[in-house]
Amino acid sequence: MATTELREQLCAAIRRQSLVMFEYGDLIRVVEPHRFGINSAGHEMLSGWLRAGYSRSDPAGGWRNYLLSDVSALQVLDAPFAGTRPGYVAHDPRMREVYCELELAEPAMATEGPFIVREPTTAPFSAGSGEAGDTPPSPVRQPDEGARTHDGEADPPAAP
Repeated sequence: MATTELREQLCAAIRRQSLVMFEYGDLIRVVEPHRFGINSAGHEMLSGWLRAGYSRSDPAGGWRNYLLSDVSALQVLDAPFAGTRPGYVAHDPRMREVYCELELAEPAMATEGPFIVREPTTAPFSAGSGEAGDTPPSPVRQPDEGARTHDGEADPPAAP
């Protein structure tokens, strides 16, 4: 595969937030591509999150950099990922030129419970209804136990 075609495929995957799979160091890697460009040594490099289970030395996955010259059999998968991972920084100084990169997502709102849901009332309770004259207590909704991400993996712990 020509280098130009690899560049186009990687940038398309980053724009669409699609997983990529490729051979690197005689192993198959599945990666969430975050940034692609030229590193400080002048080599084309992909920076991305290696999905869990695709590394013998670190089976949990994590941040990796891949030299484009060592990538082969690249495939853009029809499998999206949620966006930037913890530890992603915009404008990484290790890349002197960036071809394409993910936009830094806004911090997500906390998803920890309990959630308080207030139901609208049309009229206050009257003293004749057996209530003390104010609105009923609000129900409390607990978060779902064992919440999963879109790909079936447990949500990762928050970054320290």
